[in-house]
Amino acid sequence: MLLTRLLNIQDGKIIEIRRAKPDDAQGIIDCFNDVMSEGIYLLGERYLGDIDFLEMRINDEMNELFLVAIYNKKVVGVLTLTRESFKKNNHVAFLGIAIIKDFRHKGIGKAMMETSFEWAKQMGIEKICLEVFSTNKNAIELYKKMGFEIEGIRKKQFKIEGEYVDDVLMAKFL
Repeated sequence: MLLTRLLNIQDGKIIEIRRAKPDDAQGIIDCFNDVMSEGIYLLGERYLGDIDFLEMRINDEMNELFLVAIYNKKVVGVLTLTRESFKKNNHVAFLGIAIIKDFRHKGIGKAMMETSFEWAKQMGIEKICLEVFSTNKNAIELYKKMGFEIEGIRKKQFKIEGEYVDDVLMAKFL
């Protein structure tokens, strides 16, 4: 399935959104590490996975989708959609997204999600779930605009810079 699109963002830059290739693995790791270094959007402090394992996951086209947003040959955004593995819940996939700071609020996340929904529908996925820090108000608003609803909140699930933060559980039915 062809999952490529070009996005003209507000400042005239052209972003290519496409399915990741194994050659993108290091760029994906760099993007995750860039966002993780901010300390307020993703759970980890740095990507700890093995590059070979990441390349294997990128190649698993039946159970996992990796989309990348590319600007000037650099990965500036990553979306992962991972199908649950058991027969009783493999109609569900889990969404993760990371976009580096200079490329946020430009429509990239929205475009990546729309592209991922196409793949999910063709793969028979009926429900997409995600988790987001309650302090990430912009992301929560975007997810709501994309049709996600809050299914639950895990109170004081995280402690970021000494402050408790709730984990917001959201889902969208396709």
